[in-house]
Amino acid sequence: MTESKFEKYVVRNPKAPDPTINWGRADLGIVDLYHFLKPAGPIKEANTMVEYAIVEKDSAFGVTEEKAPHKHDCDELFIFMGVNPADKNELGAEIEFWMGEGEETEKILLNTSSLIYVPKGLLHMPVFFRNVKKPVMWMVIANSIGETLKSTRKYPVRGV
Repeated sequence: MTESKFEKYVVRNPKAPDPTINWGRADLGIVDLYHFLKPAGPIKEANTMVEYAIVEKDSAFGVTEEKAPHKHDCDELFIFMGVNPADKNELGAEIEFWMGEGEETEKILLNTSSLIYVPKGLLHMPVFFRNVKKPVMWMVIANSIGETLKSTRKYPVRGV
């Protein structure tokens, strides 16, 4: 069998994130993220980040100094999907997603499969997964990533 000339564009196994980064808070549950694509990842010309997690318990993300609320110089898509094949809209959890700064800060509540578009330059996070009764698939996709997606350690932590 000949090797495909397009195999270089396939990422077959996700990679665990940098183990030195504190991704969540132990008292709120830790969300384990996995990356298909990321800066300096397997397909460099993609200039895209794709990460995902399967959330199985109440958890929080974006609540530590290392992964605090932040903004980027690229757009991001946050996708929250339930895994019930009989009802694709059933999320199986309640999600609280924060967007904005100062007086414009808003808490977005989700209880169905949903997508959130975060335009470049918009402060976002944290995200809380509450009342998790069924696993939730969480994906984040960013295209045309710039320098700010590579380091989000400089932003302050929003109150929990």
